[in-house]
Amino acid sequence: WNAGGIKPKFNQFKYFAQEWKPDVIAIQESHLNLGDKLKLVNYTTYRTDRLTHRGGGTALFIRNSIDHYPTPIASDSFENTTIAIVLPNSQQITVSSIYWPPPGIISTDELNRIFNSNNKCIAVGDFNAKHSAWSLGRRNQNGNIINDYICNNNLILLAPPEPTHIPHNGNNPSTLDFGVLKNFSSVDATSLNGLCSDHNPVSFEIDINANIPAITKTLKTTNWMKFYDITKEAIPGNPSINSTKDIDEVINKITAVILTAINQSSKAKIINGPHRKLPPRITNKITLRNQIKKRWQITYDPRFKRKSTQLTNEIKADINQYDQDSWTEWLLSLNQEDLSIYNATRKYSRKFHKIPPILDTDGLKYTPLGKANAFKYSLENSFQTNPEPYDNRHISEVNRAVQHFLNSTRNNNNIKLTYPLEIQAIIKKINLIKTAGPDGIQIRHSR
Repeated sequence: WNAGGIKPKFNQFKYFAQEWKPDVIAIQESHLNLGDKLKLVNYTTYRTDRLTHRGGGTALFIRNSIDHYPTPIASDSFENTTIAIVLPNSQQITVSSIYWPPPGIISTDELNRIFNSNNKCIAVGDFNAKHSAWSLGRRNQNGNIINDYICNNNLILLAPPEPTHIPHNGNNPSTLDFGVLKNFSSVDATSLNGLCSDHNPVSFEIDINANIPAITKTLKTTNWMKFYDITKEAIPGNPSINSTKDIDEVINKITAVILTAINQSSKAKIINGPHRKLPPRITNKITLRNQIKKRWQITYDPRFKRKSTQLTNEIKADINQYDQDSWTEWLLSLNQEDLSIYNATRKYSRKFHKIPPILDTDGLKYTPLGKANAFKYSLENSFQTNPEPYDNRHISEVNRAVQHFLNSTRNNNNIKLTYPLEIQAIIKKINLIKTAGPDGIQIRHSR
């Protein structure tokens, strides 16, 4: 979507994204400065701001559940933000958000940097290229270059049948926003009119022949009285312990009982859709605005244009007021008893530090698997057999020292017993929101 400045339109854009739930969102002409924030819930943001003068800029939003990493591509004739998606079968797809500012001429050498980066590539955005193969009106030089490049490299052009750029004066609508794909077959494109800009957002449906995992939202509640009754009946009051083996067996039994009690006394509910949707009074107004905007794009009647602009301003004010009211309501709902005020303070005061890529022997590693393997091979290379000469005398001295320590160890039969009050005091001192250990038992279950 060529936003023509996304900052004043972001509130409506975030609800648009919640409704359509795309896996990747490509933005052109973001018009952002370095100090501007651009964050979308459940998405990772990558952006390339124009630093030389006003305007321009590109960005990509990608779902957090999709394995990916950034792949910056240097270019002089166009602006781009590029990432690589790592599929479950280890194949990679290059995805690029492109903006070609007029009157620049497209460089095929710079296009090669994108389409030679992977076996499968997707480049979408505003190319400012017109050609009869995908757009109404007269063709231009960039349109001829793009069309020849697609034909010579066996690529696919994906463009909607409707115009994507409708100037404010209604003259000469054209299709400037489209996609160029490499090694894809099942594709579809649709021009939408759900956002306010002289460019319509374009929806691309591309079959990548892979299942991308989705994050499921669950709400889990526990009946603590039922949990208490189950554990009280199943755990013996004073088990007989005569050896360390007995201690391990009792610990395993208590752990199993607690985990079973948690499962039997808890219910999980899957939350479908976003936590907060726009109320019908706003969504109905958006639907009406889109219908009137569509009529203007067909008839160019100035009355439809004025009404569409009026509704757009009203929708913007309504969404701002709705967000403010929801924020106030949420703040008033916070309290100390359920730790919600603590969690909110911790969430908004803690700064998120994104883990940078790790430099391995064969280059930078962006993905979690690549970083883990880098640590694995580094530790493997560090802990190798000692290259020093074999010394029987030194080995004998070490063996004698270890044996002497084992023989001189005191008798541990007189271990000080632990009392229930002591265990309760330890549990009370533990942070309630501390992450569960390897046994999976959280602190609130112990309490």
